[in-house]
Formats: sequence, C-alpha cells, structure tokens
Amino acid sequence: MARKKQERMEFRYYEMPRGSYILPMLGEHWRRPYGYDTEYLHFHNYLEIGYCYDGEGTLLLNDRECPYFANTFSVIPPNFPHSTVSAQGGHSVSSWEYLFIDVEGFLRDTYPDRPRFAQELQKRIYKTAHFLTSEGSHVLAELIQEVIRESRYQEEYYKEKLRGLLLNIFVEIARLSPAEPSQRESVQDDRNNQVKISNALHHIGKHYSEHIHIGTLAEKCSLSETHFRRVFRDVMNMTPMEYVNYVRIQTACNLMERTDASIEEIAMKTGFISLSTFNRNFRKVMHMSPHQWRRRPDSPANYRHGYNVKLEDGWE
Repeated sequence: MARKKQERMEFRYYEMPRGSYILPMLGEHWRRPYGYDTEYLHFHNYLEIGYCYDGEGTLLLNDRECPYFANTFSVIPPNFPHSTVSAQGGHSVSSWEYLFIDVEGFLRDTYPDRPRFAQELQKRIYKTAHFLTSEGSHVLAELIQEVIRESRYQEEYYKEKLRGLLLNIFVEIARLSPAEPSQRESVQDDRNNQVKISNALHHIGKHYSEHIHIGTLAEKCSLSETHFRRVFRDVMNMTPMEYVNYVRIQTACNLMERTDASIEEIAMKTGFISLSTFNRNFRKVMHMSPHQWRRRPDSPANYRHGYNVKLEDGWE
C-alpha cells in the first residue's frame, strides 16, 4: 500500500544537455526499490515520461493512486506532484527508465512561425498527468520505447530521428486531453496554484543566469507582485528569489561534476555577480564551500540525479 502523501514537496531540478531536448535516465541504476527513502511527493522542471519494465507498486499522482506493474508507463508534466512507491512498503525492486523532455524548447524551435500553435499544443501536453498501459495505449508506448532505444544506442542520425519521434509523442499526449471550453479554463482555486506559477518556473529555468525581476515573473503569471509572492511561497515553500538561487546552485553543481571549469567561471555562468556572492550562497544551500563540494569523496553519480537540498523544514 502506498504511504500517505505529505504536505511538503521536494523539487528536483535537472539541467538539459546542451543542444538536446531529451535527458534520458537509463540503465541498471533505475532497477531498485522506490519510495522507501523518502516521505515526500516531488516534481520536476521538465516533462517526465517513465516506463516500467518489471516490478509492482503504486504511482502517486497528486491525489491519485495508480497501481503499476510491468509495461505500464506515466506521462507527468512539469511541476506536477508525484512519487513512486514499490510494493512491500517501498522495499521491493522495480525496473524503470525515464525520459525528461524540454517540451517548450522543442516546440519553440520546431514552430518558430507558429507561436500560438506551439503554445496551444504545449498547454494540452501539460494539462494533466497520465498513467497508461502499453496494451491500452500501444502507439504511444511504442514511440516511447523507440526514443529510449535511440537514446541508448545513438546510432547514425539518431538526433534527427528523435526529433520526429518527439513530435509524434507530443501529438499522442495532446490527444489524451481534449480541449475544454475556454470559460472553464478561467476557474482558479488552491489546487491550481502550481499551474498559476508554472510560467515563472519555466522563465527561471531558461534565464537563471540573467538578472531576474519579481515584476517580470508576476507578469508572466498574470498576477500582482503581492499575490504572486504569496502563491509562489505557498507552492514552493520558498520565496521566488530563494528558488532562483536554488536553481543556480544546482546548475553550478552539475557544471562542477561534468566540466573542469574553474569555480569562478562557473559562478559567472550561473548568474552570480561575484565569486564571494557565489561562495556565500553555495554554502547557505549546500552547507559547504564549492571547493569542498567538488572534492567530496562521494561518487558524482550519486549526486547527479535528484540531489536533495534542505531549504526549509521538510525539504531534504
């Protein structure tokens, strides 16, 4: 049985590889118990597609509990709370593989002259999370498996093939969420707060290295600054600028793992105006200096995906 979801949620920020729209998480690392080491729902900054090959348990999609088993899969939009809990209280082994996809970037680059169409398609894709079986949604399941194969083996022209597969996947996902009358889209309540700030989250994810104004973020969400600050803190359990700082620090960690760039160069790339400001903010979030973090004895592989940072009580 799935554990009861908690009020607090964990945000897991991922950096998309340069020149790519897909961050694949494949291999034996994802064959393991799920859910025994965390009590929190979590959410991501990109669309997540997860495919289960083996095992069983429960996939929590906000307030829905979906029993999973072999050949089931999930499609979860950014900023949508979810969690995976294996059977036997999270101790049994399940085998999953994941694709994180930059929907916004792909559609923007694919339809530069049709921004309204791209926005409408993205809206349909992000409308809700889906839990599906390969038998009941065989076309979408086959497309996902083909993306996984191309990402794994990277044969000649694989990037070109991935672009075509992604567009087909997006169309299939959009068809799962029929359009609704426009007047229903104007209804707002507390359960829609994450949707309200999604444009701000996307903007921060794209422009974290630049100077970001609260007024700009509020405007993108069609909220007053006061209301935006309140809604943002209710959802994220931190202020907008604390979130910007968190994204910058997580990006810096990724750069320190994947590159030999100097600490000062990384500080500039991630939007900090000086090395001293970077060091101070890094220590505040990571509880150690950048040099100490880079020299830590732990394997980088243990930190690359979903590194947990305690920002306030309940975030760890």
